[in-house]
Amino acid sequence: MKKNKNLPAHIAIIPDGNRRWAKKHKLDVWFGHKKGAESMDMLADVIVELNIPHLSFWGSSKDNLIKRSKSEVEFLLNTFKKKFLELSENKKIHKNKVKINIFGDWKEQFPKDVCLSLNTAIGSTKNYNNFFLNFFLAYSGTSEILDAIKCIAKRAREGMSLEIDENLLKNCLLTCDLPPVDLMIRTGGEPHLSDGFMMWDTANTQLYFSEKLWPDFDQNDFRDAIKDYSNRGRRFGK
Repeated sequence: MKKNKNLPAHIAIIPDGNRRWAKKHKLDVWFGHKKGAESMDMLADVIVELNIPHLSFWGSSKDNLIKRSKSEVEFLLNTFKKKFLELSENKKIHKNKVKINIFGDWKEQFPKDVCLSLNTAIGSTKNYNNFFLNFFLAYSGTSEILDAIKCIAKRAREGMSLEIDENLLKNCLLTCDLPPVDLMIRTGGEPHLSDGFMMWDTANTQLYFSEKLWPDFDQNDFRDAIKDYSNRGRRFGK
């Protein structure tokens, strides 16, 4: 794809279709999660190549950890443990100075050994600021907004002088340090959002829905989504 000045600065991905991919290939469901986890590295290569600073990735919702079978949840957690240890040692991550951020209630919901792996990835990249790889684990966008409202109410009760505006709400979000999402991609052929993923930060985002199941979504598909964004005109109400 040729260089285009109209590139997104922040891309968010809802990677839907791991379970259906496994079923389609007559495999146990966890093989879909394993295959899906392998896609992250190649997408990170694309954002570095195109100089796109932020890539945000929804890894699991709160409901994923509560409503799915024990064996599937255990596999997911082991996948996270292995993947983040790999990221902490990934030469490309360190060469390109990619900072790893993780948002959500993972510290409360994940076992200690999994949290240790995640913290290792965070710690090993904490001083980088060329690119940002943001993961959302045990996350709910609805809960994020509710927690932000509670944060504002708490400040008000403490007698702080408050001006209720966009900046105040943004500063109370988990994503207070992230820019707005320019492009959101959802795979899996179901054109909808889920549980308010990055609800505040996607107020003006462009949406792109792919029919491909997440494990089949490759670099070319990712480039096509970015190209589609680049060819759109954004008016922002004008």
